[in-house]
Amino acid sequence: MSTRPENNALPTRLRRAALAAALITPAALALPLAPAASAAAPAKAPRPALTVHVSPHGKDSGSGTAARPFKTLEHARDYVRSVKKRVHGDIRIELADGTYRLDRTLALDSRDSGANGSTVTWAAARGAHPVISGGKQITGWQPADGDGKVFKAPIGDLQARQLYVDGEPQTRARTENEWPGGWQKTKTGYTFTDDSLTHLKHPSDLEVVSSWGWKLMRCPVESVNGHTMTMRQPCWNNANLQEGQEITTPTWLENARELIDTPGEWYIDHAAGEVYYYPEQGQDLSRAEVTVPTVQDLVDLDGTASAPVRDVSFDGLTFSYSTWLEPSSDEGHIEGQAGFRMVGADNPDFDSTRLDWKKTPGAVNTGFTRNVSFTGNTFTHLGAAGLNLDTGSRSTEITGNVFRQISATGVQIGGVDYYDDAHPTDKRNVVKDTTVSDNVVTRAADQYRGSLGILAGYTDHTTITHNKVYDLPYSGISAGWGWGLTDQGGNPSYVGNGKVPVATTPTTSRNTVISYNEIGDIMKHQADGGAVYTLGANPGGRVSDNYIHGVPEPAYGAVYHDEMSRGWTNTNNAFCGVAYQWMLMNHGIENNASGNFTDNQGYSVQGGSYGNTVQNNVKVGGCDQLPAPIVKKAGLEPAYQHLDPGPAVTDRTPPTRPGAPKAAADFPTVAELSWAASTDDKGVTGYAVYRDGKLVSASGSTGVRIAGLKPDTTYRFQVRARDAAGNESPYSTTTVVRTPRGEDLALKHPATASSDSEGNVPAKAVDGDPGTRWAQGLGLPDPSWIQVDLGAAYDVNGVITTFEKSKGYRYRVEVSPDGTDWKPLVDRTGADTTEATDYAHATTPATGRYVRLTVTGTNGNGGSIYDLQVYGTKAPTS
Repeated sequence: MSTRPENNALPTRLRRAALAAALITPAALALPLAPAASAAAPAKAPRPALTVHVSPHGKDSGSGTAARPFKTLEHARDYVRSVKKRVHGDIRIELADGTYRLDRTLALDSRDSGANGSTVTWAAARGAHPVISGGKQITGWQPADGDGKVFKAPIGDLQARQLYVDGEPQTRARTENEWPGGWQKTKTGYTFTDDSLTHLKHPSDLEVVSSWGWKLMRCPVESVNGHTMTMRQPCWNNANLQEGQEITTPTWLENARELIDTPGEWYIDHAAGEVYYYPEQGQDLSRAEVTVPTVQDLVDLDGTASAPVRDVSFDGLTFSYSTWLEPSSDEGHIEGQAGFRMVGADNPDFDSTRLDWKKTPGAVNTGFTRNVSFTGNTFTHLGAAGLNLDTGSRSTEITGNVFRQISATGVQIGGVDYYDDAHPTDKRNVVKDTTVSDNVVTRAADQYRGSLGILAGYTDHTTITHNKVYDLPYSGISAGWGWGLTDQGGNPSYVGNGKVPVATTPTTSRNTVISYNEIGDIMKHQADGGAVYTLGANPGGRVSDNYIHGVPEPAYGAVYHDEMSRGWTNTNNAFCGVAYQWMLMNHGIENNASGNFTDNQGYSVQGGSYGNTVQNNVKVGGCDQLPAPIVKKAGLEPAYQHLDPGPAVTDRTPPTRPGAPKAAADFPTVAELSWAASTDDKGVTGYAVYRDGKLVSASGSTGVRIAGLKPDTTYRFQVRARDAAGNESPYSTTTVVRTPRGEDLALKHPATASSDSEGNVPAKAVDGDPGTRWAQGLGLPDPSWIQVDLGAAYDVNGVITTFEKSKGYRYRVEVSPDGTDWKPLVDRTGADTTEATDYAHATTPATGRYVRLTVTGTNGNGGSIYDLQVYGTKAPTS
């Protein structure tokens, strides 16, 4: 369940932000102050003991009152430092409407903490929308050419990688995708055939942009001589270190005056100190607001382990127009993962870089903090990440914010350093107890496209819940790091553990909860990711109650547990519009997925079983058949839906109550339910089935199979109908079902097979563990078989088989009294299975002690079975 408070019980900091501010003048501070609680009604949150007013139109020579506000944030900070010891209670630094332009970082340290349990809040005045900006306005535009299409303006020595016109990001001058030119890689760069590139005025301004898998790499050009392009070092060396994943030929070229050929493109000529821009139709540069960002870190909270920054809040502010120039350096932007860069010269190989990847900075950064909150803010027009929580950030609340139009990752939680973050000797380093809730994250990673919506690195107790995450080039939410190399014992699949020291203790990653989020429209440009992506061990990790939709084929799994992901539980998630597969477990350990709902039942468990289980998940026909409670509860809670409202709901009429379900049972562990249909004025789209009050299945028809029951047990079932708008009918009346007696006759009995491979022996198909399996010998052709000795003669009437893959098997089942003469029981050789678990019930039982399942066709996957169950009754003795 969500750990968020009820909507009418918002956190204390939110309530404080909504109160009118009390005011104490500097003169009054000379007198003893009464406790803050004495000035407020007991039923209400206390007013701030001090409110300091700031306005872009104020003066730092003022008094900080509403009538005489300060002008700059730095002066307000310094004033609060000077008076804080004389204030007993909360302090509010209130920003009036307008833009606060920074020329350097607003740096906060332990001197800026709340004192004695109080909070220092940087907040918008009532009804105001203040903007903290690192941007500079560009004026003085004149036509650059005789045709009047492109304009130029003086910019001096200012460098920038972003330019905005009236708040909209524009495109740095570039070629089209897959620029033709006969490109060939060389040891130092490329050769090409395109003559136009031989006449560039400033070829060393060029940047090669190359997309590969999950990476978008950017490497600057050193020179162009004739048809030879030489790349800058060490970027080029680092770009070619990862074997099989090196930089390829350019996806596009960027940053040359000669490439401006489309409205909205721009370029800075540093030699001339001028910026060029091709206006969009209707743009008047004499009136437009043209902005380039100039400050990298807008706000930093820099504590230390012994002196953290405590009890600071930010409420209702906009953080805008930050820059990040490191990708323009000789190191460029060569990704390892999540937008983090490989850096350094003379790296001999890829493994040598692993422990030194450089994390992307944020527009707002925290490090060694306690009880810091960000509520109701907007992060936009940012050149790197949005909000970045570094080493030692604890008890951070990130609630009700909007992260939009950000060059790299929207929210970064925790560091990824081996020594400081994964295995710190000082536990004060651990990033712990972070809540990211009810935020909108969209159009992030729009320049560094291997970045993410939300990232949690090495963290303890991070809860990412009720967020709306969409419109992203790569993955939505990512948790964990290290590929198992930093986990206790390392990753044996890597030679020498990838040059990473083998740890003798677990990492700090644990108890990450990703719940009740709406994630969609992802993986628009990159590949090998997912809506939820994980790495490494995370005991107590949970992915639940999320609504995930619009997941294209380049997402290898809507939920993707990648290398050495361990300890993750996946349940009660709803998936639709998934093009490839809803779940991928790749070389993971002890992960399980059950009780999920998906319109694409495809999944994969790669690299061995190792205790991974995917079972009892429900296939539906589309989005409007998913259980409405999951869909409706996911995403922003009602109090925050104004941040990103969806389409207006016009249909509020629920369907009628469905008929009471009727039950039949072929197996002791399975119930077949059916019921009379509901009606609706717009049409019933689906039904949800509840067992003893818990949601267990969904269907577009009036019948389902409920598996995973216990024999000789009483259950109570109800059904609800839904329509396309998510309106739900009343519950049906309750049907009580008693499952028949019976047991799995194959459980833990001797098993043999035609062959086996890699330790996947036949006994593992009948051990009762859904995470172990039998697999036929590697490279052997179909058919293959597995046989069980039941220990006595039975009238066998059915088998339940759970295959490794979600579909594509053909098989038959036979029964024998002696293991020699076989009688047919079930023939499924005529068509491929369509689900991982196949239920085969025979009208006429076959009597025998031995049961053999022969896999006749596997589409090349080979015979592989997680679980083989046999049912029947004891045969009468003669």
